[in-house]
Amino acid sequence: MKWKKWLVKSVKWFFGILISLILLISLLLYVFKDDIIDYAISEINKTLKTEVHVDEIDVTFWATFPNLSLDFNHVFIQDAFSYATKKDTLLYTEQVRLKFSPMDIWNEKYNVKKIDIKPGTLKLKVDKKGAVNYDIFRESASEERTNFQLTLESIHATGIQFSYSNRINENSYKTRVQDIHLVGNFTQDQFDIATKADFYIQRIQNGLVPFIINQQASTDVFIHIDQISETFAINRGKLLLSGIPFDFDVKADTNEVKLKIDADKIPLAELANKLAVKEVKTVTELKGSGTGTFHLEFQNKLAKDSYPKVNCTFSIDNGRLTEPTKGLTLRNIDLKGYYSTLKGKDKEELTIKNVSFQTISGPFSGNLAIHRFSKPNYRGSAKGSLDLEVIHALFKIPKIEELSGRVKVNTNFYLETVIENEQPFIEIVDGNGTALMDDVDFSLQNDSRKFYDMFGNLILNRSDAILEGLKVRLGESDMELNGSFNYIDLFLQDKHTLDVAVIAESKKINLKDFTNTIAGDPKTTSTNREWMLPTMINGNVLLNVDAIHMDHHTFSQVNGEMTVGNRSISIQKLHGITANATVRGTLAVVESSPEYFQLATSLSSKDIYFKPIFREWNNFDQEVIKEDNISGRAEAILDLKAPFDLSYGILKDELEAQIQLKIIGGQLKNVSTFSALTKDLKTTKTKMILKAREIDALGDKLNNIQFETLENTLFIKKSMIIIPKMEIKSNALNITVDGKHKFNNDIDYKFAFRFRELKEKKDESEFGIVEDDGTGIKIFVRMYGNLGNPIIEWDKSSRKEEAKQNREEAKQEAISILKTELGLFKKDTTIKKYQPPKKEYEVLKIEFGKEEEVDPYEEKKKIEKEKKGLKKFGEKLKEKGKQEEKEEFTVE
Repeated sequence: MKWKKWLVKSVKWFFGILISLILLISLLLYVFKDDIIDYAISEINKTLKTEVHVDEIDVTFWATFPNLSLDFNHVFIQDAFSYATKKDTLLYTEQVRLKFSPMDIWNEKYNVKKIDIKPGTLKLKVDKKGAVNYDIFRESASEERTNFQLTLESIHATGIQFSYSNRINENSYKTRVQDIHLVGNFTQDQFDIATKADFYIQRIQNGLVPFIINQQASTDVFIHIDQISETFAINRGKLLLSGIPFDFDVKADTNEVKLKIDADKIPLAELANKLAVKEVKTVTELKGSGTGTFHLEFQNKLAKDSYPKVNCTFSIDNGRLTEPTKGLTLRNIDLKGYYSTLKGKDKEELTIKNVSFQTISGPFSGNLAIHRFSKPNYRGSAKGSLDLEVIHALFKIPKIEELSGRVKVNTNFYLETVIENEQPFIEIVDGNGTALMDDVDFSLQNDSRKFYDMFGNLILNRSDAILEGLKVRLGESDMELNGSFNYIDLFLQDKHTLDVAVIAESKKINLKDFTNTIAGDPKTTSTNREWMLPTMINGNVLLNVDAIHMDHHTFSQVNGEMTVGNRSISIQKLHGITANATVRGTLAVVESSPEYFQLATSLSSKDIYFKPIFREWNNFDQEVIKEDNISGRAEAILDLKAPFDLSYGILKDELEAQIQLKIIGGQLKNVSTFSALTKDLKTTKTKMILKAREIDALGDKLNNIQFETLENTLFIKKSMIIIPKMEIKSNALNITVDGKHKFNNDIDYKFAFRFRELKEKKDESEFGIVEDDGTGIKIFVRMYGNLGNPIIEWDKSSRKEEAKQNREEAKQEAISILKTELGLFKKDTTIKKYQPPKKEYEVLKIEFGKEEEVDPYEEKKKIEKEKKGLKKFGEKLKEKGKQEEKEEFTVE
């Protein structure tokens, strides 16, 4: 049992001592932390002549055990240029960690063993005057020894964005160092550093000519350092560029750097597969034969104004590439290239000559030479036939889903780079050629639309182009284009507008063919919109289309003069026919924000026939008045403004329009709403005023309304059609109508007609038919609610409004009579002279003959009978007057 007690006691002592040691170390770190930091900063500042910004400095031990580390968090060093600002970065990193041995710190020896660098940015620059932004170290003025020493064993860095630009020789490099680890004894006179690095080359460029863009690279080499001779070297190193192996040697001293890169007999298929643009790589790898070679020698003096000397050759010999799934082949591939800067700055040259291959459609050859990389000029030629299906199958052109057909080209060109406001652009100095398209089909990715049967000729003359008979089909639609395009080179570089003059002809266009039925990315939000109309295309397009189909509607003989420019389209002299009606006018479309348009149109027609147009437009999606219920001809002038959203169509709430309408020879027959009106009139209250036969007579008249002419101006605003008051003079009866009709078929119509017109026979006297002088009983009816089930009732408010209006008119008429007859109000120019209304008069002819004998008794009896009738009729009118305030139905 004693050994158990001894074990427990020993464990307690062990952990007690361990905890005490941990507490002691933590206490010492806390006590001496500021001293360590202050000493390190003072020593670093002795070597730097620029200010270093650090958000936080900390000393850690347990996180980096068994090393003690000094962490500099969020380090920023500004450019060393005299004109630099706080936004000009030389170095930024999230953290720089210096690792020490704890025993060295205890002995006051600050020997840095390891350096870890977390994600950051390093930008090295040389300006046009030769100044550098990395001149930040002080020159040592004495041999004074310090306790702060670099005795490095390893350096590790991750996520470093590195760039170098030299404005003197116009070279630039940009690389993202994903991970680099250097291990070795850095304190010896001669030593090897084991180096592993993974990096992504974003761009290596000489002047304006890039040589490597967006390629993954890695290396695993030993760097030999000789501190006595101040040299370093890499012998037979291996570089993997996009998985393709290259051998390289590097030698450097204090004066110059020499680099040599070689690759022999690289399989052509491997080159094509691994160097393909990542956006167009496919699962199926190309098969092939033939090899490529690459040899480069690089030499550069370590002076900031030195220009690197490069001599490089590359070639492809007797190559063959095959896409295995379709068996499409590109054969007899040959290419020889040469790149050199040996002649000095502004005399660089890159030549690719004897480029040739053959497809099923025939041979193709070309040449390209680029000189003076600071302001490159390009000279080249191309001749032969291209099978587009083969080219796309092998190289996968970006954003193209399918491509086939043949293009025969024959062109020569000479291009020069022009610098304007420090911005380069390419100008066509000389060039001409043709491109003949033969049965070309293509479709874009994520797009259901497929263009096919493309035939035509493109003629190039410097910066201008001419289209001759370019025919293309899309679904059921066809189009033929002829015209010219100017300033193509500058337009492609956003330097000038493209001037267009085109004639566009078609036999048939179906608008559904232009709709992409493939849904977009569901992650794309409605805010991710793109402009649809161009800003840099100006010109005129003459349209001539035999037929345009929209849903079930057809517009024929459509033509017009279209002007395009600055995100707008304007069509003048627009002409078309729909439902046998000829329509003329103008149309303007302006894209005010991405995929959001303002439409404005002015259209007119003088031969709109109701039956065919109601049939063509499916009775305008309503069931009240159909093609069988209406006939006649109309003349109309439409002025319309409306916003249009590409995702939602016309925004009806904001649509505004004015329609000047004239109907000639119109007829409404068997309209269900009128039948409902007469049905609702057959109520107990109505029968007190209108007899059943009078209501039936009204129904018969409303079932067949005919009128010679009807004119009115209708308005559309806020999803509502507004119909101002108008009088319909028909064969049946004269009706006054006004109302509002919303797009959701909510209505509010008001009708008025005279009671006398309901009678089956006109009133007659012994002098003939009694004419209506406008003072008879008038009936007002309101129909409102939804058009499918409207509410019909007597319109008391309209009766009062008209009574008020009649009183006002009578007052004005009386004043006019006083002015005319008695000479009053002579000085009031607002009062017009009284003009008696023109009335039709009957001619009374009296024929004298034998006087009829009258029986006095019978005549007196007849007079008494008429008196009783008049008295009875007067009492009836009084009774009706008493009921006027009680009944919904009122008359005037």
